[in-house]
Amino acid sequence: MAEQSKRERRSFWRVGPESTWTTVVPVVFIIVSLVSLVVLPLVVANHTARMRTEITRVAEPARRAANQIQMDLSSELDKIIAFQTTGQQHYRASYYVLLERQERNRRALAALLPNLDAELRSDLTALFVQTARWHGGVKNAELLDRQLPGEVFNARLFEQHPAYEKSLFAASDLELAIQDGIEERLQKIRDAERLNLSLTIILTLLALTSALLVAGLGRQMRLLAREAMRRRQDAEREAREARVAREAAEREERRAAFLAAAGQELAASLDTDQTIASLVKLIVPNLAEMCVIDMTEPDGTLRRAAVKHRNPEDQVVLDGQSGAVRREVPEALVRIMQSLDAHLIGGSSQLYAFLTGRTSEPARNMAVVPLISRGQAIGIVAAVSTENKQLVPDDLPLFLELARRASLAIDNARLYLESQQAVRAREEVLAIVSHDLRNPLNAVTLASSLLKTSESLVDDDREPVETIEVSARRMSRLIADLLDVTRLEGGKRLPIEPAPIAVSDLLGEAYELFRAQAAAGAITLQFQAAETMPQVFADRHRVMQVLSNLIGNSMKFTPEDGLITVRAEARRDDVLFTIADSGPGIPEENLNDIFSPYWQAKRAERLGAGLGLPIAKGIVESHGGTIWVESTQGEGTRFYFTLPIDGGERETPEPTLSAESPARR
Repeated sequence: MAEQSKRERRSFWRVGPESTWTTVVPVVFIIVSLVSLVVLPLVVANHTARMRTEITRVAEPARRAANQIQMDLSSELDKIIAFQTTGQQHYRASYYVLLERQERNRRALAALLPNLDAELRSDLTALFVQTARWHGGVKNAELLDRQLPGEVFNARLFEQHPAYEKSLFAASDLELAIQDGIEERLQKIRDAERLNLSLTIILTLLALTSALLVAGLGRQMRLLAREAMRRRQDAEREAREARVAREAAEREERRAAFLAAAGQELAASLDTDQTIASLVKLIVPNLAEMCVIDMTEPDGTLRRAAVKHRNPEDQVVLDGQSGAVRREVPEALVRIMQSLDAHLIGGSSQLYAFLTGRTSEPARNMAVVPLISRGQAIGIVAAVSTENKQLVPDDLPLFLELARRASLAIDNARLYLESQQAVRAREEVLAIVSHDLRNPLNAVTLASSLLKTSESLVDDDREPVETIEVSARRMSRLIADLLDVTRLEGGKRLPIEPAPIAVSDLLGEAYELFRAQAAAGAITLQFQAAETMPQVFADRHRVMQVLSNLIGNSMKFTPEDGLITVRAEARRDDVLFTIADSGPGIPEENLNDIFSPYWQAKRAERLGAGLGLPIAKGIVESHGGTIWVESTQGEGTRFYFTLPIDGGERETPEPTLSAESPARR
């Protein structure tokens, strides 16, 4: 190899006929290189200038025109809605101004696009077809001729909205195609300039060293060619991947927007039939040509809940299927419903004929998606593809998500119906409690009162009669509490008849009411209030009910030799009442539950119905006051509530002891 290299170098410098190629080729190559160094920049500059001129004079105006069409299309719907909402004529005039500007831009595009790319004519034609269909729909629907009733306007606008969306998509596609053309030309300019720079450097180096490196030059050029090809292939691959990713992102964005709008549409009503009708309208014509929804019945049969076809003539024929019951359900359909997953079915299968009621159509297929509620299939949705485009497995996730949202809306509608039925049942029970039970209870109370006054009643029978009377009063109280809690659960305030009341009178009455009970339980009962306490504006009976519930509740949990303190103090705009006991206290985790109806701590079993505190809360809030509790286990519990002051003037001297139970003395 070394000897051969030496011979080649000697032959390179040898002058003679045999060495002509070693002198002519380098000279020619140098001349070509130098000429290329002069000509190539001029050619590249001329080429890039022409492409820049094309971008400036043709591509950019075309892109702006396409963008203006898209913006005008986006504004049309606002003008239509504004006209229908306000009836002002300038909105209609603005709409027609937009149409005229779109026509000018379309003519401009028709003149510019052939100079840019002949393939863009199809995009322009698609845009013209879609906008013509949308504008024709607006005209036929009389959306700008006169103000329509709200329901009619919404229905007609909903019918024309797919054409409007397709117009927007067509305008967007045209603008993107033009933008892609601009980017392609800019990329070519950059590539040409980069290649020009590279070739200039290479040619300069080769021109200086071509006489010595002819052999190496060929290899180097091949390497450069392969590298350029590899980079080109890499660039093309990256461009394809970017295009695929962009299309996937756009598709996912459109899918997300469709599902968001579908969720709002499905949740707009709590009526099951209306929800199913909305689901059918979402699928046809947006996703399929025909849609069938069958709902399961308790006996296992399927009832045809809705059916819709894009073609009005076919819809007339299919309307007769609504409400039909299918008792013999194919095993294949049962397996699909049990699998809780979506499936694609060919148009030639028997299941296709069963669901659609039509003969086999091999050119079509169908997506079958179960409606699932709480792990059970409550129905089936069958969507038939169009004749030109069959459904593919990538479409199934969209159908599944749409079915999931529809199932949730249907389940909510059913729960709402059940809740309404439960409310009606509760109202019937309350009617019985408030009327049918009180009548015999009043008779029992009256009879016991008469028996007590009877002279023939012996002493041994008097105690059972008193027990009957006490039990009747307690039952009457429970009925009243139950009715009060029911009013509160319904979001109503308890009825009150407020009047000015002296706080001392309220505390004195409460003291007399519980004095004997406190003495019997060896409990010290204290009442504290200022001597010149302002009056409160409240319902005396209802406030006494609050005091009775709170003091009685403290009596239940205060042990022997315990202390219960009832205190009242005037504040700026109200009077604060405090009922404190020395009982065991309430666990912190239960403080948020004590005002809930029917709730009781475990130690309070069989001590009441759990209605006193919720009723007390409702009474205080009906007066515009607030009630709350503070408790420390082992140290006792303190209930607070406020009542508004009558008038507004009040004095707040130091509290003094006004009453004390005999147990204290």
